[in-house]
Amino acid sequence: MKQQYEILTTIRYRHDFFQALFYEGIGIRIPAATGKQLLNADLLLKQQASGCTLLYNSLGAGMRTRSGLLGSNITLVFEIVLKDPLFYNYTAIDTNDITTRCFMFGNDTANAPGVLHRYSYADAADLRGTDELQETYFTKPFGLLVLRLDESLQDNYLIHFKARSTYWCYYLMSEQLAALAHPVILNNNGVSCFSEPLQAALPERNQVPVLVSKDPIPLSDRSPDILKLADRAPDGNNKHKVIISPLPSPEINRISAAGRSWHTNGKTYSEIFLY
Repeated sequence: MKQQYEILTTIRYRHDFFQALFYEGIGIRIPAATGKQLLNADLLLKQQASGCTLLYNSLGAGMRTRSGLLGSNITLVFEIVLKDPLFYNYTAIDTNDITTRCFMFGNDTANAPGVLHRYSYADAADLRGTDELQETYFTKPFGLLVLRLDESLQDNYLIHFKARSTYWCYYLMSEQLAALAHPVILNNNGVSCFSEPLQAALPERNQVPVLVSKDPIPLSDRSPDILKLADRAPDGNNKHKVIISPLPSPEINRISAAGRSWHTNGKTYSEIFLY
């Protein structure tokens, strides 16, 4: 049988944490029932690291045009696999009860344009309880992708995740840093964007100065701004001595409870320890 595959739709993954154009932290698993549907309809799912493409054989018997195939009203259900164990550390997703919930993506007409979720970013609105799923899964999937092959199917889609924004906390751990008279954190415009030093009690340590960002800062694999620790002159003329520049960003593979004694409920914090 002759084969010539044409594109039905293309899906790409993006995550704002990564400055690279596409995200490689998720993939697709084809259930056995869906595999049979693909075979019977002469369809092919081609996967790449940062997305997938659904193809049809334009030389196959029967439905050989895109419009003809999209009149078949076939529904394909794929499992979405999470390949990144640190995903929830840097993603703006409410993780309450995540063990009993999974993402539901698809080309529902109620979704935002060009994406496979309710709004421009995937969020808690796209989570469904496992008790709501039509099938029972031995292992809870990260998500399901439901594609209806009808006239609503677009040429291109995104699954797009938003980076978590947190209040950054810099702990002055060494004796030299803790002894700074007027520590301040400045952005690349020389503007103070962190609080005055607070005192935090750490296990087996005395009180440690900590500076907290005034506003939440998006997490990123590249720092969007150059932050620097300085010791400001006490005369108020904005003169300062730079101590550390640039300051490191939070490490997403580390979770600390160092500031729980003074953290504000409802806010998310990231701790960075300077020595």
